[in-house]
Amino acid sequence: MKPLGLLLALRFLGLFIVLPVLSYYALKLPGATPFLAGVAVGAYALAQMFFQTPIGWLGDRIDKKKILIVGFFLLGIGSLISAYGSNIYWLILGRFLQGTGAIGGIILAYIAEVVEEEERAKSFAFVGQFIALSFAISMVAGPLIGGKWGVDKLFLFTAFLSIVAIGMVLFLIPPTPQITHHQPNPPLREMFQNRELLKLLFTGFMQKGLMTTFFMLVPILFIQTIGWEKEELWKIYLPALVVGIFALPLGAILAEKKGRVKLVFVLSSGAMVGAIGLFAIDSVETMIGAVILFFFGFNLMEPVLQSFVSKVVKANQKATALSLSNTIQYFGIFLGGAVSGYFLKQGLLFHFLIGLFLIGMVWVTLLVTFRPPIKLRIVKYSSYNSNLMEKLKQDSEVYDFYEKDGVLIVRYLN
Repeated sequence: MKPLGLLLALRFLGLFIVLPVLSYYALKLPGATPFLAGVAVGAYALAQMFFQTPIGWLGDRIDKKKILIVGFFLLGIGSLISAYGSNIYWLILGRFLQGTGAIGGIILAYIAEVVEEEERAKSFAFVGQFIALSFAISMVAGPLIGGKWGVDKLFLFTAFLSIVAIGMVLFLIPPTPQITHHQPNPPLREMFQNRELLKLLFTGFMQKGLMTTFFMLVPILFIQTIGWEKEELWKIYLPALVVGIFALPLGAILAEKKGRVKLVFVLSSGAMVGAIGLFAIDSVETMIGAVILFFFGFNLMEPVLQSFVSKVVKANQKATALSLSNTIQYFGIFLGGAVSGYFLKQGLLFHFLIGLFLIGMVWVTLLVTFRPPIKLRIVKYSSYNSNLMEKLKQDSEVYDFYEKDGVLIVRYLN
């Protein structure tokens, strides 16, 4: 499982490391406007939004390793185009190609198949910490490397990470187990009737949308308004990194071990929305405090969000739910960059932040009503027959069941 978590972390590191300085870099390219710079920041997410679910569907039908290799190849090609592109449109194209290798859902489904049911929640939390750590490292490494050697070098670094990842897929990633579901796949509309899932989908949209908004605004405001150099941005990202690293295990421990997942969601969303409010106050001190507060909330939530998306649905809905969650999150990433760029261009940043704060308060209120999933009792049958399966289908106490490498795994409501 660790190689898969590291694989996902490498991919996100390659995408995240340019974010702290990308908006300012994009504005300097020929043909750039604040809106196009925002599109460049979120273009990879737009591609992820379109390709995540089709690639997830494909992953259920062909070898996942082949899909991973193609995905990382596209990430590398897009990175090279972004590095050597001569104007804003080449950058947008490169960023879009980076996102066409939409393999995040494939890796999560891979982990769900490889890891035992009892360890899956812990594994998702572990992977979430990997992703959040790569995000935190990017906040400091991006400004330092980009400021000293140029943002194009960050894209070349991402291309190198793609080569490393392909090598890991070929030589380190284990084969997937054989999984068979003996229950009919429920219609998609059933998922949209799951209120707790809908709350988590909206949570992913808001979390990632606010992330892109912050990475769009921070470099521009601190460089153009306050007068910092881009290589000085690490000074604001470093304390945010320290606080974020502290938040990583805290979120996982509170949600997974202590069963306080609602507290984690409300606290993290409240911190991010509070940061938006601070950002609306025109003061250097409050803006620095906003960045630190925001990334505390972001990293508190990151290790547990996808884990609980997989928990509030049945076993034969997990791949669809995770792919849908990724799709909506990437839509939030794209929208956050494009919309914040538009309001910057119109000179309506304050109005944008106030509107975002009000929407955020609705989000926090929604999470106050979140009902954590019930804990299921898991029983494994190494020997079974068709009669047992028919009994399980009729048993009202059975939540779901499936076969993994010849072992029947049944999850009971009590």
